Amino acid sequence: MIQMGRWSFSSYDRKMNLHQLQIAASFVAVILAAGGCVVVSAPTPRAPATAPRAKTTARSLEPFASPSLPEPVQSGRWVASPPLLPKRSRQELRAILRAVPNGPQIDGILYDLAIQNFAQRRFKASIGNLKHLQSRFPLSSYYEDSEYLLGLALQASGKYRTAFLPLRGSLSREKNPQRLGLLHAALGEVYEARKDPYAAVISYAKALKHHPTLPQASLLQARLLSLAKTGLSSHQIQAAAQRFSKGPAGPILQFEFVRRSAAENRPRIALAAARTFIKKYPNHRKWLEITKLEKNLRETLDIKQGRIGVLLPLSGTAATAGERVYQGIQLALRHTLERNSKLRLQLAVRDTRSTSQNSGSAAEKATELIDKEKVTAIIGPFFTIATEAAAAIAHEKGTPLLTPFATHMNMRNSSPMVFRNSLTNRLQSMGIAVYAIQILGLRRFAVIFPEDREGREFAERFSSDVQTLGGRVVKMVSFPPDANDFGTQMRALGGLSDAQMRRRKRTLGLGKNDPYHFNLKFEALFVPASYEKAILIAPQVPFYNMHGVRLLGGRGWNNRELIRYGEKYVDQAIFVDGFFSDSAKPKVVRFVNEFSRIFGRKPDIFSALGYDAAMIVFSGLAQSGTNRNAMRSYLSRLKRFEGIMGITDMGPNGDTIRQLYVLTVKRKRIEHLQMITPHRITNPIDTSAPNRR
Repeated sequence: MIQMGRWSFSSYDRKMNLHQLQIAASFVAVILAAGGCVVVSAPTPRAPATAPRAKTTARSLEPFASPSLPEPVQSGRWVASPPLLPKRSRQELRAILRAVPNGPQIDGILYDLAIQNFAQRRFKASIGNLKHLQSRFPLSSYYEDSEYLLGLALQASGKYRTAFLPLRGSLSREKNPQRLGLLHAALGEVYEARKDPYAAVISYAKALKHHPTLPQASLLQARLLSLAKTGLSSHQIQAAAQRFSKGPAGPILQFEFVRRSAAENRPRIALAAARTFIKKYPNHRKWLEITKLEKNLRETLDIKQGRIGVLLPLSGTAATAGERVYQGIQLALRHTLERNSKLRLQLAVRDTRSTSQNSGSAAEKATELIDKEKVTAIIGPFFTIATEAAAAIAHEKGTPLLTPFATHMNMRNSSPMVFRNSLTNRLQSMGIAVYAIQILGLRRFAVIFPEDREGREFAERFSSDVQTLGGRVVKMVSFPPDANDFGTQMRALGGLSDAQMRRRKRTLGLGKNDPYHFNLKFEALFVPASYEKAILIAPQVPFYNMHGVRLLGGRGWNNRELIRYGEKYVDQAIFVDGFFSDSAKPKVVRFVNEFSRIFGRKPDIFSALGYDAAMIVFSGLAQSGTNRNAMRSYLSRLKRFEGIMGITDMGPNGDTIRQLYVLTVKRKRIEHLQMITPHRITNPIDTSAPNRR
């Protein structure tokens, strides 16, 4: 019998006691006396009723069909062959159940019927039998076995959500290695359905370890390898390979770790993993292939490498931001090597364990990268305090460092070895001021800002930029960072509530329905805050009868939640950002699509900063070689580098000056208006086509 489809476990045989045989015979007699035509084959005699029932009988350890049965066809899904069945057929069992539905030993009849239905792939019927048994006979000696078979039947029928609990429950009780293997194999498919590839790989590895003679083990191994290739990160593959190094899954996972490390251009790690494989698995069929790869890796490492250090917070409270930057760097590495396959390029990555308040081990790791890894340049760190610590080391040891963030670092007093590729408040402020004054023609502004370091810096910078461009900030009002009510600030800006409007009209001798408009001293309101504050402030402007005011913001506004909660009040608002994932620019579209495919989510500004910073350094490596001074010279002279964040130049203090995306809200969506080059005041507008999607 050839079976194809999803993995399933078929039933196993049990012995029948003599008392049950006698009862079955009486059932047959009753049916025949009634003119029935049921034929019952002779069952296997069971032990006397007084003998305790074994938890796992000898035949229950033979869950698969005899060798004479054909093996299932390898169709891409793992399917078990049917086991030895109860002596009574499905028809006989059903006849007995219909004849004496409330007779003794019905729990055994239901269980045998469930086995027969399972073997005939009538999974729905098998599930019904088992649930009937459990509801009627909660104290039955068959209960635990029924729970075991129920989990397998639910999994085999594709009911993964409901299969999970009975499978896990049976797994916690089970001692028999073969049944443990089957449970883990079934649970592996459930984890696959739940989109948890790591748990699925672990389950399949356990199945192979507990039950090495599992039928179609090669197909199960193929699924394990496929999941490792497409669903696991490098460190997950490495952890699983180490955990199951002594089981059948060990060489499979170790081989994939070697392959992945080599593909990710980590030859030292790949070489160490290959040597581990050669030592541990000398008789494996992949041994010769790994031996050849190990030789190639040794030859690769003998060649002088261009090594770039990466310093980021990859653990602790800032790990998420660090990981996003690193993902951008990884994609930049892939794109660089696709474009220049002969380029010798390696990454040496270190975790700074830093936060916005603590430099962590940034200085120590920078020293390690420069002295031990001999890196040509360093990308990172992330936070200002960690960057300052690493920058001191880079300056001392003459190694160029390019940070993708560190927004508060004072670049004027920095080392000539230190550069920054970031989106600073200064750059955003200049961008929104240039667009408002030179494009929208606005001249008078008000600012409402959070009373913290970020808000004050942004507000003061905007006021200075507006004045430089010929405009004027007429009002600046602050609010506590945790504020949710902005009535006081709205009145300070000159707004009037409806009650105040009525009193003003009475003072002027106007009637209740007479029109009245008061003049504001400003045309636009700049809100250098996050979208969470923007959606609270925006409705307050018309509520206090300040109409016709254009709202302006920075990159904190660029969030889909702004539209969801800001509603009509944020329509026509103008804000800037260094990256826009919905841009129609071909470079951005490619970056977003590949990033989403590889990492399972859309990239954000941190990923974009990491990508462009890495592409700048990698292009310097390709053009200037592995000399640190040549890299520093390349970075200091960088002009019109075209990245996914627009065209970037390197300023005189080692700070990048770049284009910005000008964004607005139209038709309940954020749209890209155009690119702007704020540092080129006389001609700030780029003529590249805006996003009209």
